[in-house]
Amino acid sequence: MCLAERPKTVSELIENCGLAQSAVSQHLSKLKSVGLLDTTKNGTNVTYSLKYKKAAEISQLLTSLNQELK
Repeated sequence: MCLAERPKTVSELIENCGLAQSAVSQHLSKLKSVGLLDTTKNGTNVTYSLKYKKAAEISQLLTSLNQELK
């Protein structure tokens, strides 16, 4: 969900999502390994973006469903 708005660096994701750097890196690694993320390298910074906009929509739907089930 943190990447739904626009591409972000790991630092931005840590700040926006409130997770530890190790947790963010693990999530990004898994999402990239299954082909959901694109990366752009600019010097030492890597920017992550969603490869498919539908992925954000699906995530939002699942979040909404989860909240309804509680």
